[in-house]
Amino acid sequence: MNNLVIDQENTGYRYSIEPFLLSDFMALLPGQSVLDIGTGCGIIPLLMVHREPTLKVTAIEIQDSSQAQKNIQQNKMEKQISLIHGDFLKEAENLEPESFDHIVSNPPYRKIQTGRINPDSGKALARHELSLNMSSLLDKSAPLLKKGGQITLAYPPERLGELMRELESRSLYPSQVRFVHGNYQAPAKIVLVSALKGKKSDFSVAHPLAVYIADETYSKEMEEIYASFNYIDRTNGVGKK
Repeated sequence: MNNLVIDQENTGYRYSIEPFLLSDFMALLPGQSVLDIGTGCGIIPLLMVHREPTLKVTAIEIQDSSQAQKNIQQNKMEKQISLIHGDFLKEAENLEPESFDHIVSNPPYRKIQTGRINPDSGKALARHELSLNMSSLLDKSAPLLKKGGQITLAYPPERLGELMRELESRSLYPSQVRFVHGNYQAPAKIVLVSALKGKKSDFSVAHPLAVYIADETYSKEMEEIYASFNYIDRTNGVGKK
């Protein structure tokens, strides 16, 4: 299996660890159709197809998507990944209802009223809910999922209660969560959540993941996640850059 090559721009939003965590957390089956909302440089589709080459992935990005297109081409994944450059809230109207088995997103995670908005427009759009908030994301996502389909998201733990309520109000029933810590002595920084459309199931909390061990090297489990994607250029830090 070839190593993935994932380039990104030197400025603007740069992916951190969440795409690897989401791609590892997702329950993917051969031949499924997947929608990635806010694909950035295309990293989540690349990771998913590397793991399961029979997937058909649609990736949407509101910002410049030229780097995503380059990454798709240099990894020879044009047959599996189709890229849409546009605003998901508008592009969702052009997608077939109930056409996706799985929807994934590493969405803007900060409300507009919280924290300093980054002067870099790319980072600001990726971090703050300037063009896409939790409610609008779920309003447009739910109709696109097949019945029994799954949506997987990453948010800060302090928004978990809000996320659970927003999901259930649209008949998206949480099935599993996982908390991600910098190390086991630190509070969780990320929570991964999967929910099923119109299908209640036993709810489970996966064992927590520590990204680092005490000496700030990657934990064995984090190393295994990176290795499972044959990814060499390891990113640093927990949380969006």
